[in-house]
Amino acid sequence: MNECINLGKYPFYGADESLEDEFIADCRQVYRRTGICELPEFILPSALDILAGEASQWMDSAYFCDNSHNAYLDTPDCPKGPGSVEHTMERTVVGSIPYDRIDPGSLLNQIYLWDPLKDFIGRVLGKSPFYRFSDPMGACSINVFVEGGEHGWHFDESEYSVTLMLQSPEQGGEFEYVPRIRGMENEQSMVGSVLHGNRSGVENLPFVPGTLLIFGGKQTLHRVTRVSGPTPRLVPVLCFAEEPGRVNSEKVRKLFWGRAT
Repeated sequence: MNECINLGKYPFYGADESLEDEFIADCRQVYRRTGICELPEFILPSALDILAGEASQWMDSAYFCDNSHNAYLDTPDCPKGPGSVEHTMERTVVGSIPYDRIDPGSLLNQIYLWDPLKDFIGRVLGKSPFYRFSDPMGACSINVFVEGGEHGWHFDESEYSVTLMLQSPEQGGEFEYVPRIRGMENEQSMVGSVLHGNRSGVENLPFVPGTLLIFGGKQTLHRVTRVSGPTPRLVPVLCFAEEPGRVNSEKVRKLFWGRAT
């Protein structure tokens, strides 16, 4: 991992214990305050080339979905009429390479299975004990955005997500978000304002290949803007859990990968 992860810049492993503790505490503080821990240049350039090459080889295994949803990722059945937040639909077009199509000997899998990385992420999130996800498709998948791909405004169902930025497209594919508005007194009006084009509270997170991102998506409204150009936007998603043996439901597997087994 010394040849893959920038442990000189991010001393969470192999450094003096006090330095490790201080660095992780700083990451934890940033995450608690903002809901985002962004670590650019986390992956070293030579390893980044290998990871992007691996993902490109598995592109034919990606399953693409084209769905409409509201910001809460559900089907509106409330009495409010058209134009309400619940009835304002967003479009998501994204592919996903499942974990069972990723080479077990690949560099990506070695990174995912490296315990010090798992433990570091768990400490940033304040989760102990902390385990890798056990789902055969969703443990470590790769999001693929090709020409026309996008992910509409939404809150995540899971408390947090962990992603690696591997490859950016020629145009679009920008990560936009409105931080930590879930549960606020004026949540509905703020969400509605964003969905109808108000940009005043929208922030942009630059896509920098090699970045590790720990993101509290359940509290923060976010989207990926439409991608254009021949180069796909590639983002591995590393999944973890607070209990051992956690897996997705068959419904979720069929939605994201087109099959249950």
